[in-house]
Amino acid sequence: MRQPLFAATAAIIAIAIAPAACAKPAPDSAALDAAIAASHRSEANKARDQYRHPKETLTFFGVKPNHKVVELWPGGGWYTEILAPYLSKKGKLTVAAPAGARGDGIKKVMAAKPDIYGNVAFANFPAGKASIKVPDKSVDV
Repeated sequence: MRQPLFAATAAIIAIAIAPAACAKPAPDSAALDAAIAASHRSEANKARDQYRHPKETLTFFGVKPNHKVVELWPGGGWYTEILAPYLSKKGKLTVAAPAGARGDGIKKVMAAKPDIYGNVAFANFPAGKASIKVPDKSVDV
């Protein structure tokens, strides 16, 4: 008789604490809002926000301003425009793009605005033997 009571009690406790155990840490909402609304962002990228939901996405992943983040294949820089200023004071952004011409686009975006992207690191993805690499276990997201 005691075993079913114990099992029921354990199940109730597990259900009660599960949401807290699974909750992601909240990002700095004001800093994220400011990064999303920043004037350096292109109008084309801002127009995509309604479909890509940057605040909801980055909140879901628990990205905080003190995190070390790797952005894989940044393309035209939609996330880079948001993450660079969001992480600039306490965190670190590394963009990992293909070597050669396919990675040159994001390098041009970053070079055009060193005041925004000057602290962003660059790595190659996929990384070959002579590539710039992201050290193992060196990032949060």
